[in-house]
Amino acid sequence: MKRKIIQEIGFTLVEITAVLMITGIVALAAGTGAVKVVEAMVFTRINATTIQKAQFAMKKLAKEFNNISAVNAATANSLTFTSYHAGISGSYTVALSGGTVTFAGDTLTDQVSAFALSYYDTYDGTAQTTWQPSRRIIGIDLSLTGANNVVSQFQARVAPRNLQ
Repeated sequence: MKRKIIQEIGFTLVEITAVLMITGIVALAAGTGAVKVVEAMVFTRINATTIQKAQFAMKKLAKEFNNISAVNAATANSLTFTSYHAGISGSYTVALSGGTVTFAGDTLTDQVSAFALSYYDTYDGTAQTTWQPSRRIIGIDLSLTGANNVVSQFQARVAPRNLQ
């Protein structure tokens, strides 16, 4: 008579426990990595929005300052000037108010950590904080605070073309 050998199939408790532990460790590592990726995406999106705000504000200020026909009052944080819009002369003010820069009373940008205007006789001249008739160039320094308190700084110089 022949004897049949019965083969046992399946896994032992030790093998199943080991596989579950390894799977848990891999899942933990993958989860931590996924969280870091999401945090980086949020950080990037917020800072990209902050940079877009600053670029918009700088372009708007450069365009407005380019059309200045007369400077009425100027300090390191504000500028009141006369300019033409659609052929009509008007007086406009750019100023730092708390954490925002305003133009003609409307908010131009927020999240402002620093805003300064400087005035130059020549492009490579010394910066001044007040306007004089000899000044021909306006410097704009703007800093905005984004995610994780990252500060983005922007600078521009504008030579008003209609200045008398």
